[in-house]
Formats: sequence, structure tokens, C-alpha cells
Amino acid sequence: MIQEMAYKFAQEELEPKAAEWDLNKHFPIDVYRNAAELGFGGIYVSEESGGCGLSRLESSLIFEALATGCAGSSAYISIHNMVGWMIDSYGNQEQKDKWLPGLLTMDTLSSYCLTEPDSGSDAQAMKSYAEDRGDHFVLNGSKAFISGAGTPGQIYLVMCKTGPKEVSCLLVEDGMKGLSFGANENKMGWNV
Repeated sequence: MIQEMAYKFAQEELEPKAAEWDLNKHFPIDVYRNAAELGFGGIYVSEESGGCGLSRLESSLIFEALATGCAGSSAYISIHNMVGWMIDSYGNQEQKDKWLPGLLTMDTLSSYCLTEPDSGSDAQAMKSYAEDRGDHFVLNGSKAFISGAGTPGQIYLVMCKTGPKEVSCLLVEDGMKGLSFGANENKMGWNV
């Protein structure tokens, strides 16, 4: 039933506008919020935290169905779900209370930031690093091909090195000092 619902959403909400969105590099926030009304903002966030609590297999069926309407939108929604799952799984209660309600409704959008210009998605080869200053981190580095980047109010789960072989995740809020965005790359497809 969930997969059928996702196919119907893809056919009615994604497919009719997907080519136009791609051509104009439009990020359809309103449509993503409609998807969240169906539970697609927190597919594998636990039920205790307000999500659907579904498995990765079930989420794969949903993303596959959504991709029939728009591959880029399906990919973005899957990325958004990864961020919610990571906060739910590894965040403290204060972080969960602060971020999960908005992520579940997609009133707060999120991006998973691993890919870098010189190392791709190889976490051990990335150059971004953060220095622990006790009460905060100083993050340096650059990321590439981050879906949804630059959307107002977005949060970014940034992968970075915090030691020679240690990879950590830092949550960066839109508007934080030093956060900036380069030009949107010209590419064929997946322009969200």
C-alpha cells in the first residue's frame, strides 16, 4: 500500500513537472512538503521520534516508486531521510527535539554533505576537517554536488575529519558564519 501511494504521488505530483524543474533547476519545496504529509519526510526515523519507523527495504520501495516520476526528487527525499535518521539514531534528546519535528514535515530541509571536489564520496580521502575548540568546532573545507544546497533554512550534515583517521558529522545551520555557496554546476539531470 505504501509503495502504491508513492507511485501515485510520483505520477500526480512529480512526473508532470519533472522535466521543467530539471531545465530550470527548480527545487520544488512545496511538492516535498506534500510528500512529507504522506510520511515521506521521516520514512526510517523511529516511531518514538514521530517518524514512520520503516525499514531500509521499505524505504527503497518508496524511493524506487518516487523515481518513476522524478529521479532527482526521489534522490533528494532519500538524502533528507538519511539526515533525519542520523539525528534520530545518534543525536541527543535536545538535538532530536530541535530538528526532527521540522525535518518530518520538511518545513526544515536537510542535506547530507560528503562529496568533495577532489575526493568524490571517499570519506577517508576527504580534506574537510574540523578542529575541536572545546565548546564549538571550526570547520574548514568544501563540498560539491550537495542536493538542495543554498535553500533558505536548510541544515547540512557535514562529514569531516576530526583526527587523522576519524570521520565525524557536524550539523551546520543555514546562515552560520563562513558558510557559502559556489555556482550551481551545469549538468544533465538531477539538478535539485
